[in-house]
Amino acid sequence: MRKKSFRIFTFVILLNLIFSGFSFVGANTLINQNSHGTCFGTTANSSTYSIQAKNALSSESVNLNTTNATSQNVVDTGNIGSSTDGLDYLDIVADACSLYDVNSKKFLYGKNQEKQMYPASTTKTMTAILVLENCKDLSAQVTVSYYAVHSVPYTYSIANLYAGETFTVKDLLYTMMIASANDSAYALAQYVANGGNNYPTDSSISSKNAFNESIQKFADMMNEKAKEIGCKNTNFVNPNGISNSNHYTTANDLALIGDYAYQNSTIRTIASTMECSLPNTDKYSDQQRTFKSTNHLIDSKHKGYYEYANGLKTGYTDAAMSCIIASAKKGDRDLIAVVLHYDTSIVSSSREEDCKKLFEYGFNNYKNTNLIDTNSIAKNVTILNGTKETRNLNLYASENLNCLVKTNVALDVTPEITLTKVLAPIAKGEVVGTVEYKIDGVSYKTNLIAEHNVDAKNYSPVLWICLIIALILFFWIRIKLSKGGNRRNKNRGGRTHHSKHAKYHKNTKNRFYQNKYLDY
Repeated sequence: MRKKSFRIFTFVILLNLIFSGFSFVGANTLINQNSHGTCFGTTANSSTYSIQAKNALSSESVNLNTTNATSQNVVDTGNIGSSTDGLDYLDIVADACSLYDVNSKKFLYGKNQEKQMYPASTTKTMTAILVLENCKDLSAQVTVSYYAVHSVPYTYSIANLYAGETFTVKDLLYTMMIASANDSAYALAQYVANGGNNYPTDSSISSKNAFNESIQKFADMMNEKAKEIGCKNTNFVNPNGISNSNHYTTANDLALIGDYAYQNSTIRTIASTMECSLPNTDKYSDQQRTFKSTNHLIDSKHKGYYEYANGLKTGYTDAAMSCIIASAKKGDRDLIAVVLHYDTSIVSSSREEDCKKLFEYGFNNYKNTNLIDTNSIAKNVTILNGTKETRNLNLYASENLNCLVKTNVALDVTPEITLTKVLAPIAKGEVVGTVEYKIDGVSYKTNLIAEHNVDAKNYSPVLWICLIIALILFFWIRIKLSKGGNRRNKNRGGRTHHSKHAKYHKNTKNRFYQNKYLDY
């Protein structure tokens, strides 16, 4: 009984030593987080996070997951208008169209948007992409070959180039995009495919074969780039869109190509320019070759003008009819509209009017909503082992997060916050976690950064002394208990043996007396 009391007494002392040591240095194993931030344009539900530190004494960061108060953060941002349900809400006259939001990377509207169509000169948008990605020096001189000039069918638009002339890459880009010059497209494609002027320029058969090989190589580059961009139903066989049954795309694919081109500032500059010209050469000394843009959306003197339009590329062939990749910017919104196979015999409207309908729908029915910005506090946390002066830490988003929603949709979403570092030291600006919003199946995520430095608290040597004493007591008690247990087992074994013999002798004696009296 005394030994049992001794064990209990020692165990209590051990616990007191441990807990007194921790309380002495003020250790706390909980990280308290208080939400001070709200989502702009949203009504965010408050969420509570309780995080247990895995090791209160470790200076290493602890990876932790938080549990959101809501089980699902997916919000419906409104249905996208589309004729795939049998209705064309905007009454688009062209046979196919697509509307794409540049900032959110969302398709907002479509009509026959996945149907294979001929792209005509909108093809040159892809050619411009490849030229700019492969020609870093726009002042480099390009020599025009005989077949770059004479491979263009009679009725197609040209810049009136002559074989043997040399122009800068920039000059040919402008004439190709503004005047839709097919000879300029051929010259640029041949130059890029050969990595410079490494091709014959005369009219021989071998030169023609070399030209065809160059165009095929460039077409392969176009198709590879289309796949990289995300096009799923596109095939190019030439750099300018001259009619060919194997040269096709879709409205959605052209929207993706237009979006990719729109990211290039040089293309945006060229596409928004109304007029360009070519310098005279030793091959051409007549009146300067000057060209006007074929995009009436950016021409303020034309009835097709749209004040927010700023590009991109028009097209027309008898097979493709009138078509366009158009871009527009209004405030912080950028849109790409694609119109394919507009029948020019329909004089009551135009491809420009179709584009205006698409742009107005996109600008008026959708809005950018700010989820969080870099100036708002995403979370306030108390760092476990930080000093009293620095442990209260505000966390900021490393970048602004915005999402596109329909104007009639009230967004109500709670962010999911995950902390990846909860122990000091923490440096100002250091990434300590992430904040994520899930809206309409799309994730919007950014890092959380520390507002200021958090210094680690210097733990008192008393803690370590207490822990060492506790460990010594623990092992001492284990040894004592082990020895005591062995002695008791031995004693218990001896007493048991003696009692068995005593009982046996007693029973034998009783039976002896019983038998004795019975015999008598």
